[in-house]
Amino acid sequence: MRPATKKFIRLLAYLTFAVFFSFAGAQTSHPVVHAGHGFVESISVDPNNQHLAVSGWVAPQNPNVFVTNLIIEAQGIEIYRGRFQRFERPDVAQIHIRKDWLLSGFRIVVKLPDSIPNGSLPLKVSARLGSGEVFEVPLYKTVKGAVLSRPQAPDKWRISALVVAFILPALILAASFLLPLATRASAMTFSVGLLLSFSLLIGGGWTGSSLGLALNASPVVVSDGSPWIGQDQWVRSDEWEVLTPLAISQASHSPPFPVVNKLLGTDGQNMMVVGMTGVPVAHLSSVAKPATWGFFVFDLRSALAWYWWFPFFACFAALWVALIQMFGLDWRQAAMLSLTGAASPYAVVYSGWPAYTVFFPLVALLALQQLFSQRNIWWASFFGLGLGWAVAGFALVLYPSWQISLAYLMAPLALAWVWSARKRLCWGLPQLVALSLAAVVTVALLGSWWLDASDAVAAIQSTVYPGGRSLEAGGDIDPWFFFKGWLGLTTIYNSSDLMVPSDAGSFIFLLWVAVPAALIRGFSLRRMDAIGCTLVAVILLILAFQFIGFQQRVAELTLLGKTTVYRMDLVLGIAQIFLFGWLMSGARTAQSEATRAWKAICLGLTLTSLVFAVWVIDKIPLAISQTLSPASLILTYAAIAVASYGLLIQKYRWVLGICVVWTLSTSLPFN
Repeated sequence: MRPATKKFIRLLAYLTFAVFFSFAGAQTSHPVVHAGHGFVESISVDPNNQHLAVSGWVAPQNPNVFVTNLIIEAQGIEIYRGRFQRFERPDVAQIHIRKDWLLSGFRIVVKLPDSIPNGSLPLKVSARLGSGEVFEVPLYKTVKGAVLSRPQAPDKWRISALVVAFILPALILAASFLLPLATRASAMTFSVGLLLSFSLLIGGGWTGSSLGLALNASPVVVSDGSPWIGQDQWVRSDEWEVLTPLAISQASHSPPFPVVNKLLGTDGQNMMVVGMTGVPVAHLSSVAKPATWGFFVFDLRSALAWYWWFPFFACFAALWVALIQMFGLDWRQAAMLSLTGAASPYAVVYSGWPAYTVFFPLVALLALQQLFSQRNIWWASFFGLGLGWAVAGFALVLYPSWQISLAYLMAPLALAWVWSARKRLCWGLPQLVALSLAAVVTVALLGSWWLDASDAVAAIQSTVYPGGRSLEAGGDIDPWFFFKGWLGLTTIYNSSDLMVPSDAGSFIFLLWVAVPAALIRGFSLRRMDAIGCTLVAVILLILAFQFIGFQQRVAELTLLGKTTVYRMDLVLGIAQIFLFGWLMSGARTAQSEATRAWKAICLGLTLTSLVFAVWVIDKIPLAISQTLSPASLILTYAAIAVASYGLLIQKYRWVLGICVVWTLSTSLPFN
């Protein structure tokens, strides 16, 4: 090798080592610059809803970039990557002398996936900058790792039972519309599907009770129950704080189901005066309290499921049969219409008790219809027994606001039906015997109840409330009462100072259109039968009491003074369902033909309905209206307009579709 070449190689090697060592020296002589800084300062896990909450602070080193995402890994599995809630941390900005770190606080709540097993929950939190750099946010030295201890999930067959119970009736109903005529499901098939759904819910032990709120707050009770879908509803306090614990106490008593429960109070408590669905009592009057029957037959889990689901299924079945029998509706129309009552937000927020209250007068009405249609004394007697049983059951609900107002609807409706069907009814010995049996059953059940409840009733009557409840004269309902159901998609889930969910839940009312539609139909046909007149008259009477009010003496004599205007959603909702059924049952009127004049009239009435809705909703107090988004209001107005127009031009599928979708969209998530 030439000397010049050797010198060049030595020079190149020298320069290479010089650059390497100078670079290494530079690296070790200055502190490492991180992409960002921060700490995780708090970790918590809610085992009931499987929510992981992480908070702390995080900030970029370079003030010209921003933290855009947080990345959370649990047990080596990435469970979240995305945005987070920011808040000010003046302490961080002051300690680190970085004013640009003021908004460095973060909090994020993440739902843990089911794939994460119980046990210790090692977390790794990282932050991603807008520049693409990622750095780890360490746990502060005092922060302990989280522990996940979620309740045991329901076994697969219970989950399958729940899914099938909800899907089966819907599939049968959908198949009846979509399949060819020869293969369509019948009303009997639908009935079997309903019975199977109810049985699956009972067998699976599913319940919508919010009992967990009471159990978790008690220092002396241990429970492994937890919501699997949805959450406990605090507004159902009468259910989870009163009735359900009382029912369980009855089942736990020794001996079980006493008239006076010695586990409650110093001297015990008389259980005969518990209203609504009541509680299980080993007493003759319990024959008229079907919601409690499950406690005498099943284990506690299935009994509570029966206790919860019976009101909804019973009301739906009774309303469905009544609409078919009274108006001759197609069973599918009747089913959809019944669903708007049994599954209404009003029934759901009150734990099914409104539906349970409606069930008894409907059964009485159906029994009365069948009683006067029988020539066989045995069949007539059977329906007479059913009539007496239903009357007693209705009386034992013990809630005057619903009972009195419903009686104003159901009693005149029964008389109107008898008058309309008078020519084909049977009047003879079988009917006399049946009515006598009905009276005997009613007296026997209520009389036996009174013998053991009279002392407790007297004690209640001497109280300030409810015994000394003042007389209600009416006339003080809020003007936006009609639209509570329409706004429930938002208001039922957003409590305000003026409206809690129990006040927000209602029916999907169209009374301001349905009543004129009924009058127009009567004018067109030059007649209005007894049932139609009765429904319109009852609706107008209740509205007059709500919005105008009665003199105190009149309110006292009519017994409406023992009700309250804010609990009359129920009677108006059921009256509207029957009015819809009456409208659907009639022949198409002359105006229903597609004439320009009639279309113009319908459009004008629809526009009036829409203007009325906008005018009234605009008067809602700010505490409530500020929870309503413009998009939800636009959707509400559009639905009201379409439903109003459909009701006027007799496109009842439009009306049913909107009412069913609105009802289920509001009530199902709450349940």
